[in-house]
Amino acid sequence: MSWPHTVIGAYLTQSVLHAFVALILVEVSFHAWEIDDHLSKFRYRLLTLGLPVVMFPLFQLISPDRGSWHFRLSFALFDSQRWLDMKVMDLYPFSLAFILLACGFTVLFALQEVLPLFRYRRHSETEKEYETTGEGAARMDAVLEEISKEAGVTKPSSLVIREPHPILYTRGFRKHTVIISGSLLRRLNDRQLRAALLHEMVHIMRGSSLKTPFIYLLRMLMFYNPVSLVEFRRIMQDEEFICDAIATSITGNPAALSSALAAFYYHPETEPAGDHEEGLAGVKDRVETHSHNIMIDERIDKLHGVDPIVTDGFRPFPFLLTAAVILLAGYLVV
Repeated sequence: MSWPHTVIGAYLTQSVLHAFVALILVEVSFHAWEIDDHLSKFRYRLLTLGLPVVMFPLFQLISPDRGSWHFRLSFALFDSQRWLDMKVMDLYPFSLAFILLACGFTVLFALQEVLPLFRYRRHSETEKEYETTGEGAARMDAVLEEISKEAGVTKPSSLVIREPHPILYTRGFRKHTVIISGSLLRRLNDRQLRAALLHEMVHIMRGSSLKTPFIYLLRMLMFYNPVSLVEFRRIMQDEEFICDAIATSITGNPAALSSALAAFYYHPETEPAGDHEEGLAGVKDRVETHSHNIMIDERIDKLHGVDPIVTDGFRPFPFLLTAAVILLAGYLVV
């Protein structure tokens, strides 16, 4: 096959291999340096997500002859082209397996990441009805005012939307808006609402609205890469765990946030029969619902054992050493 010998083919194959190398070395670092706090894990996992995007062009810029047969035979720890060029009974099994793998994860990316964006644009909050006045909007404003003063940050604006599903998120970059569904607002008592909104306030304090699009861009650039799919999910989970821990350290009441999270469970079986989609879309929705509920369970389990004092256990030397080893190993994987 000729495609592995093209620049694009080399980038695709090596970026996947480099991602696997980074994943293995980061996981080894967690054990070697006894890293167990999610704030440090968040930073290390960014290496797995970000470095494979730039490693191949960086290496080619530094050493243009890195793709030569001399380099592959004399220095490379692993030569992907030897496997991709292997022919068995007029077939190239490893090339075909790689193509199928990349195509499969591209389809998965489209289903999980692209289609929801189109759905969001089609059913955006601008098309929903707002509860701009009334008890719910006044309650949101009062709680946000209170916790903003405690946290020492500018109070974000708030919107209450008429939506039957539990929704709570923050949008905006410089001016933030906390959006909550009226159904969720009515379900939470004052203690739970305060804990949930404080979690959103921590997202604002941590600059999540700036970091998340950048992280998502890295994920988009590696849409065909299975490691990127896994690490993107884990990074987003780490971010939620971090905000939960910080919010709990402020309130000193993990039970409030834990009980608030329980309100975010999806219960599709309680929806009217006409609301369920059939076929592949229905299966996809059920899988996503199950994954969403598992994530809620994990966050609740974490809160049951959370340390009320959040410390940053990040150490620069192990991090830089891990990054250097990933780059060196990746240089020798072609």
